[in-house]
Amino acid sequence: MCSISRETFIIAARSILAGMAVALAGAASGGERCSAFDGTTLQCGRERVRVEGLHAPTLNEPGGPEARSRLDRRIRQGELVIERQGRDRFGRTLGRIYVNGKRITQLDLEPKARQASRRS
Repeated sequence: MCSISRETFIIAARSILAGMAVALAGAASGGERCSAFDGTTLQCGRERVRVEGLHAPTLNEPGGPEARSRLDRRIRQGELVIERQGRDRFGRTLGRIYVNGKRITQLDLEPKARQASRRS
């Protein structure tokens, strides 16, 4: 009989559940089309989705329109999956956003000049 430790079992169970969550998460497909509302929020039909972990200027601040363009370009690079996490105080859906299986992070959306200066 095969025996595994409790810790190994818990890690395996969490991995399976995380995979299922991504697979069952609401994919932005089947007629639903998302676009960047601003640098941190997607508009998917009538639903607004606040991307977890992103920080960007609002549209009326310097750099705001550029932040929206960067997010819009990124979400159009492949299959978009939204892992919904609840709602924020403004009623937006909170979510982790994946494009082609890769989660969108702050580093993905920083201007090229800032990324270069971080590497130095």
